[in-house]
Amino acid sequence: MSTAFTPIQLGNVTVPNRFLMGSMHLGVEGETGVAHRMATFYGKRFEGGVGMIVTGGISVNEEGKGSKSFFQFLDPLHANELKLLNGALKGKGVMCAQLFHAGRYAFDRNCVAPSAIRAPINRYVPRALTEDECWRTIEDFGRSAKIAHEVGFGAVEIMGSEGYLLNQFFSPVTNHRDDYFGGDAKRRMNFSIEVLRAVKKNLPEGFPIIFRMSGIDLIPGNPSFEEVIGLSNALRDENVTALNIGIGWHESRIPTISQLVPRGAWVPIARRIKEQTPGVPIIASNRVNDASTIEKVFSEQSVDMISMARPFLADPFIVQKLANGHSERINTCVACNQACLDHAFQEKHVSCIVNPVAMNEDKYNFKKTTNPKNVLVIGTGPAGLEAARVAKELGHDVTIFEKRDQIGGQFQLASHIPGKSEFNETIRYFKNELNAIGVKIQLNTEATIENIKAKNSDVVIFASGVIPREFHLKGLELLPHGSYADYLTGKFVPGKAVAVIGGGGIGVDVAHRLTEENDPTLESYNQKYNINSFTNAMIQTAKAKRKVGVFRRNGKHGAGLGPTTFWALKQELESEGVEFFQGLTYKEVTKDGLIVVFKNGEEFLYPCDSIILCVGQEKEDSLYEQYVKQSQNQKIILIGGAKDAKNIDAKRAFFEGLEAAYNI
Repeated sequence: MSTAFTPIQLGNVTVPNRFLMGSMHLGVEGETGVAHRMATFYGKRFEGGVGMIVTGGISVNEEGKGSKSFFQFLDPLHANELKLLNGALKGKGVMCAQLFHAGRYAFDRNCVAPSAIRAPINRYVPRALTEDECWRTIEDFGRSAKIAHEVGFGAVEIMGSEGYLLNQFFSPVTNHRDDYFGGDAKRRMNFSIEVLRAVKKNLPEGFPIIFRMSGIDLIPGNPSFEEVIGLSNALRDENVTALNIGIGWHESRIPTISQLVPRGAWVPIARRIKEQTPGVPIIASNRVNDASTIEKVFSEQSVDMISMARPFLADPFIVQKLANGHSERINTCVACNQACLDHAFQEKHVSCIVNPVAMNEDKYNFKKTTNPKNVLVIGTGPAGLEAARVAKELGHDVTIFEKRDQIGGQFQLASHIPGKSEFNETIRYFKNELNAIGVKIQLNTEATIENIKAKNSDVVIFASGVIPREFHLKGLELLPHGSYADYLTGKFVPGKAVAVIGGGGIGVDVAHRLTEENDPTLESYNQKYNINSFTNAMIQTAKAKRKVGVFRRNGKHGAGLGPTTFWALKQELESEGVEFFQGLTYKEVTKDGLIVVFKNGEEFLYPCDSIILCVGQEKEDSLYEQYVKQSQNQKIILIGGAKDAKNIDAKRAFFEGLEAAYNI
């Protein structure tokens, strides 16, 4: 991996290594008084070894804002906030401003685009820009670049990917013009080229200008690979500093960054562009999150740099740990999107489920306590692990009781779901990190009143988790059945036709496991989505080895799964023949299958040979309830699923672990 830590020259800037922290909205953009919070967040990443950071998109004019939660360069208040941000970060690394225009993705009735074609993810029909308005927008990119330099940014990135305005101009799907800015592939390039020229004109000689271009749109009818290479070569000929290769549009029905996508899936696209665009550094992005993938990219000299965004949320010190040979202590991004992209699209402040300190660095500063306590943590699910780690970092003496022979709790169960083997990385991280910092872990130790008392701890944190909820239904004993926990641990083996009772997040995940037992590979992923066609990528139908039906009394299937990921999982399940039923009551089980009654009174028999119960969880707080009645002069804290099983998720569990440690 030695290449990863060699400097690279980008214009007049020397970046100390080959890592770029990619653009990511933090959820505070567009506000004033946030410069300190943002600087604390970015500063921690510079401290962790990354040399250049790209901001979330900063709009070049008012109509280009994706929503109200965007900075806009031409707004003096926003420009001043960005100046304060750069002032606080001066000397720590290179801040790169992303010059942004949402085009038809702007959630505003006044949105604009190359042509008046509504985006499937936006209710507003855009107004087609006139040719004069195109030139004015290009001028706004130039003016914004000038302001970026004036307020202290050391580089700019032009956003021309992910389906935003410049990408819309380049695609025949969204550009139906017949003028200088559209009509054929060459003219569809002109908007991007003119933007680059305007930006260069307004910046000093040698100022780094990165262009984020789409390597593949993943929209049927998108530009061909030959057209993409035409654009990359044209940008190179205009002396762009580097090309950062983006993947997919937000409206694409192809998942590009979730757990359904194999690691490093998009490096081959960036490599192909590098091979056919000599003379300009190429940056790869999307689903590069672990040491082995990073090492493979650099050892094969696939690209010149790697852009990562979410991995820096999970662990700000990822570069430093890689450089020092401590990859086993990297808190790996698990590609869940629950606290980052899901929050960003809901205009919430961004964080990370496995690192809730992210974007809260000014609140949680890990200052060592002057009054260390003996702390006992019961359970090693997400809540218990984070509580133990943070308590030790704060200077307390920490012991964990875990009744099983391994740590992980619900993450151990979830890791058996295809794609969610990423959770094993979290377990690996905590296993190594807790050992390194001196947390004492006692495995095969079931907590009892007696052994808790014997520890004589100052603080006891109960993170004892959840157990599957009991479920009774007439005739259930007539068919083989088991809980989701029984199935995922191998205690129950279902047949060839399975009814899943309970269609929340667990039920949908179980259906995924029933139809596809292995993690996605590059080959299986490309085949499933017809990626190699390049211009006609879409999910392909397939026959699963099992017949599966997922039943839910009320509400939407997949409740608890994130909005940026569930649609893709449900699409995969439907492509493999999984059936979804809702708005019903369970009547009984017969030897022929499950009988339900829909709200209209219709009775329905679902033929099956086995049943898996995914009917929710109950908090495992019985020991806590007993102990709290007997304890004296001890602080006792209840967290995670043991506190509230109904609304538990990993995001809340990790956060409660963090809070518990700070409340010792």
